[in-house]
Amino acid sequence: MIEENYRYWAPDGLVTPGGPSTWRICDWDQRRIVAVTMDEEQEEETTAIGHLKKHMSSLKTDVSKVHFSLNGELLSTSTDPEHNKMYGLWYPSLSETRAPECVETVLWAELQELDRFGPNVDLVSYKIGVEDEDCRKAVFKYYFLSQFIHRFWNEVNIVMRLPAHPNIVTIDKLVLDKPQGRIVGFTTPYIHGGTLDTDNSRVFKLKWLRQLTQVVDDLNFKFGVVHQDIAARNLLVKSETDDLMLFDFNFAGRIGYIGHVKDRDDVKGVVFTVYEIITKDDHFRKIAHNQQNYEDVRSLDDWVKHHDVLLDHTVSEYRSVLNEWVDKRRTGRQIAKHTEAPQHMSWPSLEYTDNAKIVMKYERQDCAADGRDANGDAQDDNETTIDWRRPLYAKQT
Repeated sequence: MIEENYRYWAPDGLVTPGGPSTWRICDWDQRRIVAVTMDEEQEEETTAIGHLKKHMSSLKTDVSKVHFSLNGELLSTSTDPEHNKMYGLWYPSLSETRAPECVETVLWAELQELDRFGPNVDLVSYKIGVEDEDCRKAVFKYYFLSQFIHRFWNEVNIVMRLPAHPNIVTIDKLVLDKPQGRIVGFTTPYIHGGTLDTDNSRVFKLKWLRQLTQVVDDLNFKFGVVHQDIAARNLLVKSETDDLMLFDFNFAGRIGYIGHVKDRDDVKGVVFTVYEIITKDDHFRKIAHNQQNYEDVRSLDDWVKHHDVLLDHTVSEYRSVLNEWVDKRRTGRQIAKHTEAPQHMSWPSLEYTDNAKIVMKYERQDCAADGRDANGDAQDDNETTIDWRRPLYAKQT
């Protein structure tokens, strides 16, 4: 189930000086957009989200716009789909991605939702045999808002091209809208047990720190990739092998190429992550990335272990291993471009084509007799219509 703090997000808004203000709010739980209008000028979406939260569970599924008073009273609703119009989304075909032949596929219709982990991330299962119990659990990642196209393109290409690695969660299957169709998402293997930031009963082992530094070195120097989101929430432990596993390449990119952000340095991410795991103190990263300095952590005289944290070595030993690695990274080999890495990866540039559009569906009768879709736009024969909306998680379960 998606945590309430992460359930709502505003992709855009229209604010008129002096008012009114309209913010389009995405509910990740139901995968729908609701336009929230208030008569006053609202420079930020916070108030609109707060008012919508109080009424979301009671709004009918076809409501596309709501009008609130300043104190949150619901004044009116509208079901006109024009208020939250979603333009055709671009999804690549298998041929456009030049996916490796070894990558398998599964149809979106064959996925059974089991849980909702967060925005654009679900726990699913699909059949792998003839018996009903022959199912495999997987994590399904996708996007249904245009703001996430570039991230998705980088992530899907990285995870399906990375070779098998003992400390990386790579691809399971590409998810297609129809046979030989377009890629609407991908799955990765489900590793049970929770992330390192959610299980306080787990001993954080020194060998896992060594595995983390090694996998970061491999990503950077062997494959030319930067993860750019190293954190305890993106680290798992595979119980069968007792190995640390890095996942979620949502912010990843190729070194020296589009998507590479130097302020999201992986070495910095490792230092902060280890410190946060041991101390449960994350305030050093609660500032902009360009203001974060891992020397603020390294220079501390003491790292005070949190009373709930379990370690198999002393804090000083963790710091020693970490410092030795950081110093080696500083003085050792550097690469400025991903092509300098011996196993660097390449993939096609992000290019939109006219026949690559998938139309968001807002009505069950999505295409009228005149060939127009639910948004009133002419529908091309090559377009695929997908309804991403779903019921409230609480109501579904």
